[in-house]
Amino acid sequence: MTDVAPPLASMPVIERMEKLCVTATRPIAFVGVLGMLIAAGFTVIDVLMRWLANTAITALNEITAMVFAVAVAACIPAGLAGGVNLRIDLLARWLTGRVAAWLDALGALLLLTFFIILTWRIGGFAESLTNQGRTTIILQWPQAPSMYAVSVLLGIGSLVQAVIAARATQRALTHTREPSAGESPVVTLIVVVIAAAALALACFVLFDFAWVSRWAASNIGLAVTIAFTFMWILMLAQVPLAAVMGLTGVVGSALFVGFAPAISAFATEATSFLTNSQVATLPLFLMMGSFAAVSGMSDDMYRLGHVLLSRYRGGLALATIGGCAGFGALTGSSLATAATIGRVAIPEMRARGYSPALATGCCAAGGTLGPIVPPGSGPIIVFALLTEASIGQLFVASVGPAILTILFYFITVMLYVRLAPGAAPQTREAEPGELRATARQCIPVGILFFLVMGGLYFGVFTDTESAAVGAFGAFLFAAWRGKLGRQAFWAVMAETTATTAMVYGLIFGAQIFSFFVGVSTLTQSATTWVGSLHWPPLAIMAVILIGYLALGSLMEAFAVMVITVPIVTPLVLSLGFDLIWWGIIMLIVVEVGMIHPPLGLNVFVLKSILPEVPLWTIYKGVLPFCAADLIKLVLMVLIPAITLWLPSTMVK
Repeated sequence: MTDVAPPLASMPVIERMEKLCVTATRPIAFVGVLGMLIAAGFTVIDVLMRWLANTAITALNEITAMVFAVAVAACIPAGLAGGVNLRIDLLARWLTGRVAAWLDALGALLLLTFFIILTWRIGGFAESLTNQGRTTIILQWPQAPSMYAVSVLLGIGSLVQAVIAARATQRALTHTREPSAGESPVVTLIVVVIAAAALALACFVLFDFAWVSRWAASNIGLAVTIAFTFMWILMLAQVPLAAVMGLTGVVGSALFVGFAPAISAFATEATSFLTNSQVATLPLFLMMGSFAAVSGMSDDMYRLGHVLLSRYRGGLALATIGGCAGFGALTGSSLATAATIGRVAIPEMRARGYSPALATGCCAAGGTLGPIVPPGSGPIIVFALLTEASIGQLFVASVGPAILTILFYFITVMLYVRLAPGAAPQTREAEPGELRATARQCIPVGILFFLVMGGLYFGVFTDTESAAVGAFGAFLFAAWRGKLGRQAFWAVMAETTATTAMVYGLIFGAQIFSFFVGVSTLTQSATTWVGSLHWPPLAIMAVILIGYLALGSLMEAFAVMVITVPIVTPLVLSLGFDLIWWGIIMLIVVEVGMIHPPLGLNVFVLKSILPEVPLWTIYKGVLPFCAADLIKLVLMVLIPAITLWLPSTMVK
């Protein structure tokens, strides 16, 4: 007998409100994402008008800036209703039962606090725009209405989060007292002790904040260390990362400049980001990847790689690497690339006689190509938004390392099957006409890649325009192929909404956290201390990269970026390294960590897909690719031209 969901009217009030939040926020997000797509269409028209008629749509950049500020905010309520928050779940297997329920409630309440502060201050900023009569430069439109709309949408998100927090608290209060499976009394005791100590510290800070602030000014290093320790405790307790970084940033900044300036900076950083001309870039590239996946472009790339490389021993493993590169160029996610290509490629490789180690190893390693191969790399765009680096230069800079990575992975597969002939079957020849037919299907991918990357390289498009061309082009291809039915279109909207809400929530938190790092003089102190060591810059860089390898094996690239960029990037620049070079190196080393023992998230993703394959077998298959990655990383550090030569030839 199948379980039937209870009717809405029979549910408890809070649970009913939680369901209604999901239903009510979807249309808001749909309108926001649809607005992004329409704005992308007008951007494409503007590009064509400039190219063909030497004219342009008047003040389109001002219009799209306001549209995207509101559209991004429109995604937040639906993202919160869907529980789309990035958390660090390293301790999830031990934090279960009542402990997990209370930690979930704590995280929900802190996230509610985060969005209440954000809503309040952006509303205040909108009011100040009204009082000052601020208008756009060209159209002379008032700026306040768009900020009021952002504030209202974030307010809706706060109401949604209040319902979620109430529901989480209710679950914690009504949770059964019997220990659940996997719950450890020792872990529970440790969590309770740490929580009590953290609560006592928080109460002490709030009770006599003036004294704590004076003490922090006299003991900067110790105060920052305590703040970071507190932040990591919250992160390991699975509190949403946006709330952890945002609230740590606000309170930490208040220790050095006072609460009023800290909260004011929170609003200033958020609004300046929302009105940034590059704010549209990330959601548009996310949309491009979703439309491309729906249209079947990624499957076409995999089939082409299979046909081209099947004549070589280990050809299907080579095709898997190529398919990961093609899929990653469109989606930009390491975990999604490993999971999606793994579901398709591993069963086929196993059926054709490939060893489980090689099949899983090349999929796990190929997944790391997702964020490296342009133009779909979300982490690269996040790095650019956090550091104000050029997205176009970062995309072009990633071409050389991406090609080098693919080449090294190909060499690894060839050496693998030569040293272990039983790992791969004999070759097969493509059927007559198969290559031509498959290549014809991949023409849309080639056109899309050339338009986006070629436009950036030759200076035809700005970063935002290239994203608009990619998103609208992928939409047109999906519609032309008849793959854009109502369900598929809503799936694209939902995926874009979820990722946009997650990433931009992170960025809001990361910006105020970056402000805290700045006012605490942490970076200057670290730079001075590193200078006192008298180590060569390459030796210091080696230590930094080892740390990133460890972080990359524990967390996804987005999390590593937002946590470390404000702290490490100024230090790296003080050593004389280039910002564009560092952005690519950081991404590469984090992605190496995604497959590096003793953890590696891509390895665990494949283990979840193939529970029957021992974890050691996957590690055995991925170790040769780790070795290739480390050699590649050394070459990139020693020869910066691998990264920087191509951007230096760009048309400015």
